[in-house]
Amino acid sequence: MLNYEQAAAFLLVFTRVSAFLAAGPLFWLPNIPRLAKVGFAFVLTVLLFPVLDIPLADFSGGPGGYGLAIAQEACVGLVLGFICSLVFHSLTIAGQLMDVQMGFFMSYIFDPTTGAQATIASRFLFFLGMVLFLTLDGHHVMLAGLARSYDIVPALGAALKGSAAMSGIRLFAQIIALAVQIAAPVIAVVLIIDICLGILGRTSPEMNIFMLGFPVKVGLGIFILSMLVPLMGVVFRALVNMLERNLLIILKGLA
Repeated sequence: MLNYEQAAAFLLVFTRVSAFLAAGPLFWLPNIPRLAKVGFAFVLTVLLFPVLDIPLADFSGGPGGYGLAIAQEACVGLVLGFICSLVFHSLTIAGQLMDVQMGFFMSYIFDPTTGAQATIASRFLFFLGMVLFLTLDGHHVMLAGLARSYDIVPALGAALKGSAAMSGIRLFAQIIALAVQIAAPVIAVVLIIDICLGILGRTSPEMNIFMLGFPVKVGLGIFILSMLVPLMGVVFRALVNMLERNLLIILKGLA
């Protein structure tokens, strides 16, 4: 016979897991079938539910109170998933900064994987980050953080505090600063090229500096980017460690 209290608790876990995957870095892409997302969320919920301590007491307020509990769990899952996806946003921002300096920003193309416009270097860094994320077991860190979230923020126990908001703001600032640091070598080289071309344009006004500078900046920018690729493993490992620390801080702020 169906145990309604168990079913209600299972639905709470399924809501947090589904919201987490919907906003997380692996399943938020629109070209992934929705049925696959729902199926994976259901399987993950089945694996997590037996080891979690979910309260089975009656919900105050009847169906309305239970609906608020569902909304609360969805908000917790969305926050955790968004925090995990910020790692990839830093790579995307770094690629866009590189493209602006190299001149690739004019090739603002439509990306079918995200359903939005993106630049060339940002897409390259995004997919490189996806490969590194799986290689460095970032998905294990992500799923472990989801399971641990119930130890810190149990079901029906979430509360938004000022410390959580401040931690999110600091994390966002760190992501922006890290994106600038990743793009800094390319920005510095292109800036030096612009200075040299400006001096050359003053000494030889008859030269077409624009036609000369565009291939030079693109070529050197791609060369510097290719030199940065072997170092991205170290950078991304630091990103995963930062993600793990900040995820724990955000969870404590929601407890």
